[in-house]
Parts: sequence; C-alpha cells; structure tokens
Amino acid sequence: MPTLTDLQKPHSDQEFIEKAMAEERSNHKNLIASSRDELPSVTVNGVTIDRTNIAQELQYHPAENKEDAVFLATQALVVRELLRLAVLDEPNLGEAAWENDEEQAISALIDKNVQATIPDMATCERYYEQNITDFKTDPIMNVRHILLDCLPEDGDERLKLKKTAYELIEQIKNNANPDAEFIQVARQHSACPSKEQGGELGVINKGQTVPEFESVLFKLDAGLAPSPIESRYGFHVVDVLNKEPGIQMTYDQVSPAIHNKLSQQAFHQSLCDYLFTLTNEADIEGIEMMLEQENVFRG
Repeated sequence: MPTLTDLQKPHSDQEFIEKAMAEERSNHKNLIASSRDELPSVTVNGVTIDRTNIAQELQYHPAENKEDAVFLATQALVVRELLRLAVLDEPNLGEAAWENDEEQAISALIDKNVQATIPDMATCERYYEQNITDFKTDPIMNVRHILLDCLPEDGDERLKLKKTAYELIEQIKNNANPDAEFIQVARQHSACPSKEQGGELGVINKGQTVPEFESVLFKLDAGLAPSPIESRYGFHVVDVLNKEPGIQMTYDQVSPAIHNKLSQQAFHQSLCDYLFTLTNEADIEGIEMMLEQENVFRG
C-alpha cells in the first residue's frame, strides 16, 4: 500500500529503474557466458580488442537487445584504443603518460585537439527565441485524491476498479455538496493514508510523484478530473483544488544556462569530429563505427 511519502517522492521510481538496470546487466553477463563465440573479432591498426574486455564493458551499455549492447560496448573499446594510440603519438604525452594515468592522458589529449566554438550572445538569444516554451517554470498543483489500490499484474481487478473509479466520480460530481462528498468518499474508499485528510496531498511540483501519475495530472485543469488516473498503485480519483500556471522566464534569467548548454553541445560535437578523424585515419576491421554524441565513449 503506498503512503503519502510514496506518492510525493520519486524514490520508488529510482528503485524500479535500478532493479531493471540490474536485471539488464545480469542478462548481458549470462548472455556472454553462454554465447562467447558471438562476440565480434575487431582490430584497430592490427591490435585485437580483447573479447573478455568486450564482455566486461557490456555492463556499461544497457540496450534494447544483445546486438546493440555488444555494438556499443565494442565501439567504446575501439574509441579507447584510438585515443590510446593518439596519446602514444603525441610528443608531449607518449607511453609514459598513458601508463601513469590513462584518464589524465586522454584529458590532456582532448584539451589539445578539441577546440569548441564558444557561443556568442546572438546565438544564445536566438536559441532562447526558438525554444522559448522550454524556459517556463512548471505549474504548481494543490491536489487531493482517492486511491483504489491494485497490483499492476492483476488485470481483472484493475478493470473492476476502473469501473468503480468512474462511478465514484459520478457520485461526487452529482452530489449537492461535491466538496464534502469527496472528503467522505476518500475516508471510506481511499487506500492512501491521505484519506485521513480527505485525500489531500498538498502542493505538488513536477518530479515529486511517479511519472505515470504526474504525466496526466499536470495536464488537468482545476476541478474534479472527469477520468481516473491509472498508476502502478491502482486508480486515482483526482480533484485539483488549485493550479498555478508556470511563469515564462526572461532571457536574462536563463542566459547562463543556455550558454552552458550550447557550449557543452559545441564541445561534444567537436569531440565527435576529432574521433571521426582518428577513425578515418585508422585501419579498423570488424565493426562499422557510428559515432554520435550519446555513445562515443563512457565519461
């Protein structure tokens, strides 16, 4: 049974994600252990990427299927090897720098060879105008609810509770005093401890509730929602007591964040360009590289 804390804090989502990620990593390890020969044979300038390293790297690249995970893990190791060879070729670095501290050597290599364009004010202002809706504060909701609880896997019970939820909405809406009726129904039917306060959850900001609940909640207007909201906990009959719309932030308020974002994008694009250069200059066999900002290498 969810508590008020469960609904107001995202920790349950985090636990869900971590569990899924753990299962994903476990599946990858089992897959590699049972099908070692399916790992690719890849060389970079004649140096073979160790298959054991590919198997170990898999844990850092969860994907929708084994093939994608193997590709991303292998590509990451190819990129690392390209950077290692570039460090060895750099007069001010060389093998000693790599053996002393690999990460520091890569950082020094990138500092020298990746020069990103710093966005000017005009570029930042243009970005703001083109994405102005992204710079609006989230609405603030004052909400109460009635939770009809049910486990996610209990399909038949969920169908019954959904019907019940609609019936309760009609009962509240058609009552001569819907406000008092909501409180009474919450105390009688809600499985959330908030029923002792008539179902009130208080003020809610985005990120405080589970995603499937708030993705619908924040689209609602003030008043009794015409349909229940389904979440992992069951069905919620929701009454929005008050909704304060988000406020549009000015360019001056968000310009530092925009400048930082565009600077990071420029750096990552320059990094990709540098890696493309290293890739094109190398003799790579066994993999067709697909360098993107999201997957070039870990870290």
